[in-house]
Amino acid sequence: MDTPDVVCREVQTSDELHECFSIREKVFVDEQEVFKGSDRDEYDASAIHLAAFYKGKIIGTVRMYKDQDGIWWGGRLSVMKRFRGKAGRMLVQKAVEVVRSKNAKHFRANIQLENVKFFKALHWEPVGGVFDYYGKPHQMMEAML
Repeated sequence: MDTPDVVCREVQTSDELHECFSIREKVFVDEQEVFKGSDRDEYDASAIHLAAFYKGKIIGTVRMYKDQDGIWWGGRLSVMKRFRGKAGRMLVQKAVEVVRSKNAKHFRANIQLENVKFFKALHWEPVGGVFDYYGKPHQMMEAML
């Protein structure tokens, strides 16, 4: 799944985690204005955080966590603008691989409407209808595990 120039793996240090949070802030707070001030929430502490590295520098991130019902959720997929596409695809694929290794039965994410086609190409399926999430239309999607 990884290519020689981009490698995806679990975050290993607090510095890596803080860099992931910084990328998320640039994407979700500054660029997209989905959140005001911060996108951090109660799931960050228990989540598995993945990072995409290009030449040793973190260029993107995604997190996964299991809720109280045993459903795994992916979220906060964010990639620096010039690396979108390839790094995002690799992060989603790596997240599915990690969740699969946990013997998950369900892996879902709330996806911004403009990204549904991207997730469908990665074999995710829509669940339910479109809904408002932080002021933007979203679609719940589920990975085919």
